[in-house]
Amino acid sequence: DGMATRLLLWCTLVGAFGGIRRISRMTTGCRTPILVRNAVFGGSFPNNYNDVVRRSSGAIQKMIEDDKRFIEVEFPVTGLSAVPGDGEGAGEMTLSAEYILEILKSVERMGKTIRIFFPDEQEAKRQKNKFAGLANVRVDFLTRPSALGDLGLDPFKVNMVDRIKDDDELFVIAYPSFNPNEMIQVRELAESDAMERPIVVINGELDRIRSGYYPGFFYPRLIGAMKDFLPQFDQALYLHNFKGNRGGALLREYPGDYTVFTRDSLGTTITKVHSQAEMPTLKEVSLEILPKFYS
Repeated sequence: DGMATRLLLWCTLVGAFGGIRRISRMTTGCRTPILVRNAVFGGSFPNNYNDVVRRSSGAIQKMIEDDKRFIEVEFPVTGLSAVPGDGEGAGEMTLSAEYILEILKSVERMGKTIRIFFPDEQEAKRQKNKFAGLANVRVDFLTRPSALGDLGLDPFKVNMVDRIKDDDELFVIAYPSFNPNEMIQVRELAESDAMERPIVVINGELDRIRSGYYPGFFYPRLIGAMKDFLPQFDQALYLHNFKGNRGGALLREYPGDYTVFTRDSLGTTITKVHSQAEMPTLKEVSLEILPKFYS
């Protein structure tokens, strides 16, 4: 009985917060990005979003040329010192879609036919006109909305093998972070593609899965699907900020190292302090690496 009560309480909370996020996602508000002025030692921190777009598209192209199949691009959209959630939900998605559009304008020059999957059917319809000007880009979706999606259930499941065509050459997944089913669908896409075409996940907030945000007890399908899937992803351009008086950032641009920066209290000066070849966990950066440079 105690376990049943806890499960009911968890489902209620998840449903409540999921509903709030869904409502915010469907509104049209948008916050203008705040660009950070940087005095950079090492010269590798992005100067602005034009820089982010240019470097993201360049890194994606390099990884495709190097036969990398699973590619991750992650960066905050409301400011170069921001974190996901700083802005209003739909506004963040609108900004993310605009940056993805600019990235694909460059990637499209490779001559590849690109199929972009948005999180759900409604979001794909909302963004379709925006991408209509890209002749080699096809707009698609991962899921059909359901109130049960927040619990990892998918009563209106989309069969990914039915969504793809033989002449698709590159799959791009746009911000699959709304409910657990979205990344489960990405794995199904990978497994159903006999041609093993590259998959680029952009702003999927994969760190939430890596860091244990979703408890395995309540999300066994997600955790089971991601356990050996997420480690296959390599980062093209990755920027994660750490807030607080002793904050900073973790940055990687393929094929370079993972670099840690400290940031002053005003957020105007960011300094390169550490780099390593392997991707550190966010916990390692916040609790082990950054504190050494603030002591």
